[in-house]
Amino acid sequence: MLVVGQIILLVVFCLVLVKSTEVIVGAVKKLARRLGVGSFGITAFILTLATSLPELVVGITASIEGIPNIVLGNVLGSNIADISLVIGGAAIAAGGLRITGETLKRDIYLVFGAAILPVLLIADHVLSAADGVVLLMVYIMFVATVLRKHTREMGEHALDESPIRRLLVAVTKRGGRIDLVRLSLGIGALLVSSHLIVQLAKGIAGGLGVPVLIIGLFLVAIGTSLPELVFEMKAVMAGQVQMAMGDLLGSVVANATLILGVASIISPIRLTNGLTEYLMAIGALVVLYVLFIVFSRTKSQLSRWEGLVLLLVYFAFVVLEMGKV
Repeated sequence: MLVVGQIILLVVFCLVLVKSTEVIVGAVKKLARRLGVGSFGITAFILTLATSLPELVVGITASIEGIPNIVLGNVLGSNIADISLVIGGAAIAAGGLRITGETLKRDIYLVFGAAILPVLLIADHVLSAADGVVLLMVYIMFVATVLRKHTREMGEHALDESPIRRLLVAVTKRGGRIDLVRLSLGIGALLVSSHLIVQLAKGIAGGLGVPVLIIGLFLVAIGTSLPELVFEMKAVMAGQVQMAMGDLLGSVVANATLILGVASIISPIRLTNGLTEYLMAIGALVVLYVLFIVFSRTKSQLSRWEGLVLLLVYFAFVVLEMGKV
């Protein structure tokens, strides 16, 4: 009976998570127009950070409590879900995604490198504070690179004005202040609901006797990936495929570098059993991303059946992982 009640509450807070994300997306898009920033740029630096906040909160909490399986499981599970459930579901819903722009295509490879970097750093079974600094530096470099590319596209007249100045001008206007308040309230609701989702998921898993790694890979990862899923669907249906791709790639980078970097600096992540229990998840991430790259480069689009393939790979991963329990 207790587990049933927890499941009902989990559904309720998932709905709160979705609604708070809608508020954030609306506020960010309005601020983006006031700032004059391109859709991919604003996605990579503001919206991606907002939609990655649940994973960040989970990572910090788990690091403080000394539960590395939750941290790594959530990051791996979230990135796997982003590449399969989120982008695959968006491709199916939209009947295919048109992927254009050489810059975006190059970014796909850079993101893959960032996603695999934590696996290489933790090969010695420890993700130390020094490794965390490296991951944060990679995240900053990624942000700075994308910012420079997309700022250049705004034109020479926009380059004469600093991003900080444009932000101050935007938020000091009456409409800008309202958008900023909405953004803050949305992020606050996002953090509270995601925290409660994690706590409820842990309680449900404890009642069902499921290992903590499974919680991170599936329940927590899917719950914290809901903002990306909602935004992807809305952006794709509105014909803003580039913004959706920006959210996808930016979220993968933020999960692998920013979140793990902050978590390992707070408390080094040590694997008592090595990477053995993570091998299937790492393999699934590599396979899905390689498929994503191949599909994206073919005819510059991700078709509906290719999105279905990504979903099927995810479900196969779930079956295989659960078979180990």
